[in-house]
Amino acid sequence: MINDLILKIRNLEIGYGKETLYKGISFDIRKGDCIMLCGANGSGKTTLLKKITSLCDNIIMIPARIPKVAGFTTGEYIRLICYKDSDARGRLSAEQEDMLKDAIRMMSLDKLTDKDISLLSDGEFQKAGIASALARKATVILLDEPTAFLDAENRLSVLNALNGICKQTGCAIIFSTHDLNDGLKAATKVIALCADGHFRCSSENMQETVNGIFKGKV
Repeated sequence: MINDLILKIRNLEIGYGKETLYKGISFDIRKGDCIMLCGANGSGKTTLLKKITSLCDNIIMIPARIPKVAGFTTGEYIRLICYKDSDARGRLSAEQEDMLKDAIRMMSLDKLTDKDISLLSDGEFQKAGIASALARKATVILLDEPTAFLDAENRLSVLNALNGICKQTGCAIIFSTHDLNDGLKAATKVIALCADGHFRCSSENMQETVNGIFKGKV
């Protein structure tokens, strides 16, 4: 199991300004983890994701509610996000081109690469963002509310895609959500920011960990 370890987080503290929300946050991120992050509104889910982003290279966070600006195809949008990995002329290496194609295929976007992103469904657009992270060789992908405002069909489609990515690539994913029942179906581990001010993490008693958000105990 030690070889599967991507990042060991110990005694992390998060808060707003001088206000501490949670301290003593400790958990491991391993290859293939699909981790659901849950908590009440304002509990600090986005703050925690941003903190994790700063801890290690190859961690990519996809924020919530990215605007779908007309004038870019799906393929162009994904390629644009990969611009940091391009050379001085904006060209990707052959290996990077292969990674981009694989990411598009993995997210089932093959037939949408020439479609304007403004015409994509919210679920399709979310998958395009995930594809861009995969194309950039992310070892950990952080998703802030990836199923927000999606209908039931698209929620399940995105969550199933996340679980499939973890299994196929070994990449770890942490996604915050309020869709607890659907999220549990895809997750292999749960992180809960609980009402009693405690942080809990479990891969075995995930439902009990989720219950701790509201009851303040597990």
